[in-house]
Amino acid sequence: MKIAVPSTKPDLTGQVEHKLGTASHLLLVDSEDMSFEAVDGPGDSSGPGAGVEALSVMVGMGAQALLVGHIAPHIAAALQKKGIVAEVRVSGPVREAVERFMSTRGECTGPENDESGQQASRPGRGDGRGETPNLWQDAFVRGLRQFTTMLPMLVGVILLLGLFRGLFPDRAILELLSGSMLHNSFVAACMGSLLTGNPVNSYVIGENLLGIGVSVSGVAALMLAWVNVGLVQLPMEASALGWRFAAVRMVAGFFMAVGMGVAVAVVMGLFPGAAS
Repeated sequence: MKIAVPSTKPDLTGQVEHKLGTASHLLLVDSEDMSFEAVDGPGDSSGPGAGVEALSVMVGMGAQALLVGHIAPHIAAALQKKGIVAEVRVSGPVREAVERFMSTRGECTGPENDESGQQASRPGRGDGRGETPNLWQDAFVRGLRQFTTMLPMLVGVILLLGLFRGLFPDRAILELLSGSMLHNSFVAACMGSLLTGNPVNSYVIGENLLGIGVSVSGVAALMLAWVNVGLVQLPMEASALGWRFAAVRMVAGFFMAVGMGVAVAVVMGLFPGAAS
């Protein structure tokens, strides 16, 4: 059986990652002889749709099962329809996770089983040998790594904003988003759907647009569509989860962004103090 596992290392000694979208590496392990293929994962700096992209890669490599810490229920259901088993709440070293999974299916996992026939350690935190990792230290290291990887992106966004402001004067942007709350939300959601990117970038862009006088409804709708729609990712998402699912999700995300843009503007109008 071909088993896909997101890992912290490009080999079987790595720990199973909690999510596909932030995995450092993606492994495809053959349970018969424990041979594997390794490809680079999205990493901590990934943006929206990274999990779907990683999943598409694994499906394309012929994965028959997925072992991961967490995956959205609707994605697990979509995988099940394709005949791919999705096992969640998996942790510990990759090798032991694969052995545990195969032992529950009553199949041999190859030469790594010990002579007494004892199975690998039970699922849980740590490395399966009674050692509990320093969770606080691990969280700090992950947070620091994510910050250092995002810093160049933030600098790049600021530079791109300067170029954008030079090509499109503030007056032109304000004229485009100078209608009613519904109009501004709809136009901004269209822009955000096309300009998909990292959520952190949307904060910088949103602050810049508010600074030049763009309405709250427009900024809120643009930020929501920027993160949740992702029109450019439609082909990749459709290949992994099906065209029907991808299209319905994106249409729903678009109209949700429009509605939430109006809702944010209404709430901030009712409670002016929220703007501060």
